[in-house]
Amino acid sequence: MPAEAEPIGYLLTRIHNNMDRRANNNLKASGMTFSQMRLLHYLFKQGEISPSQKDIEEFLQVSHPTVVGLIKRLEAKGLVRSGFDSADRRIKSVYLTAEGKGFIFAVREHHAHMEQTLTSGFAAQEVDCLRLLLRKVLENVLSDNGGQE
Repeated sequence: MPAEAEPIGYLLTRIHNNMDRRANNNLKASGMTFSQMRLLHYLFKQGEISPSQKDIEEFLQVSHPTVVGLIKRLEAKGLVRSGFDSADRRIKSVYLTAEGKGFIFAVREHHAHMEQTLTSGFAAQEVDCLRLLLRKVLENVLSDNGGQE
């Protein structure tokens, strides 16, 4: 079968699987899990606002014990710290440490490198076109799936 005739879904699956394998290998090498990365990314996006454990539970859609375990493991790595809110001692907030921010910046550098790898040999206009086409593919999949990712 000529390369042009390969099914799009098959090509997307191969791309995803290879990217996923690389990401998992990088996470494994750093001793991180996907859930821990999601939590760090969430904290980073919050900026100066330090979310409570309850906020994190709602964002990650996991139970309180799961969030407590994630936080403890990230605290042991020095990436976050937690403490009670000074205004309300019942609310325990979670803070990204300088080490945590540094880790996020390193991950972002990796993502930029991956983006560069994916688009190597493409003109800027081709990259824009690819993004547009992939968004359309995603919209098609979502509309056929009731809008759920």
